Amino acid sequence: MHDGISLFERVLKENLVKDTRFLFRRKSYVPQFMKFGRQLNRQGKIRKRLLKTENLTVPPIMILSITNDCNLSCAGCYACAQDRAKKDELTIGEIERVIREASDIGVAIVMVAGGEPLMKKGILDVLGKFENLMFVVFTNGLLIRDENLARIKAMKNVVCAVSLEGGKETTDARRGKGVYDGVAGSMQRMDESDVLFGVSITLTRQNYAEVMDEAFLLGLQDLGAGLTFLIEYVPCQGDEDLCLTEAQKADLDEKTERLNNAMNMLLIPLPGEEDRYSGCLAAGRGFLHISSTGSLEACPFAPYSDANVKEMPLKGALKSRLLTEIRDNHHLLKEGKGGCTLTANKAWVEDLKASLEG
Repeated sequence: MHDGISLFERVLKENLVKDTRFLFRRKSYVPQFMKFGRQLNRQGKIRKRLLKTENLTVPPIMILSITNDCNLSCAGCYACAQDRAKKDELTIGEIERVIREASDIGVAIVMVAGGEPLMKKGILDVLGKFENLMFVVFTNGLLIRDENLARIKAMKNVVCAVSLEGGKETTDARRGKGVYDGVAGSMQRMDESDVLFGVSITLTRQNYAEVMDEAFLLGLQDLGAGLTFLIEYVPCQGDEDLCLTEAQKADLDEKTERLNNAMNMLLIPLPGEEDRYSGCLAAGRGFLHISSTGSLEACPFAPYSDANVKEMPLKGALKSRLLTEIRDNHHLLKEGKGGCTLTANKAWVEDLKASLEG
């Protein structure tokens, strides 16, 4: 296995298992994360065996978008821009099958996205069947109350990451009036219920200074957040002017490293330091994406596919010629303005897909 990918897997273990400062307010989760550390090792052995015996690349992380339905209409929503057909969405039974197949072949972490994933009827019932996996549910946070909150509290392997854009004014400007207060209420309920949760923030050129202010991040920690995902903005509608500047990208690397050494809350930049891992981690090198309609894709921001899990088992879909070619040629990808290398190399990916189809 490539040294960069081995390093990525070690970083996962170090951040989520060995250094558990992010659990400083959630001691009840420590046994689960110790158990998860052992499971990471077991899943890693499965992945290495499949790579050696079947030349099958299985990533440690799978991003699974389960619906495009949402109770908000945020400006610049990437999921809405893709306009996937509702009638073609994965059923709850298909979602369960895919997760089971992922577990069997060595996936360790499933990031559940949407739309708003908590609008998918029965999804928490499905996640509750896989205690050996760690689930991160990216949610707008407004549906975390009552029965949902009780279910999440009972499942120590499910961590919700609620979405903010910054403070109240910035969040409401993009997500709608009153949304910040609604999310803050959900954070308070989770904190009072001793539920481990995180925050997800899309970093743009405009909100960068506000979000990366140390006082703001310490405020999230004080609200009870154990993790904060810092996601570089990816242009989707000709809005490259929202992408981080080169100076901001450099500052992000320096600041996250410094603050991770000083804070109890874990900061997770995405896509992260690609140079550290010898290039883009998409297409299965570190993660891959399954869309709400079952398409197996390199990442959520590169909706190109030649395999669909509605039509074949996940193991078969992972033999995708497109993903294999992207992995084998990731060194050719040049970093662009946004947070997704594949989006920056859109023409290259489209030409590759066309050549394989021809």
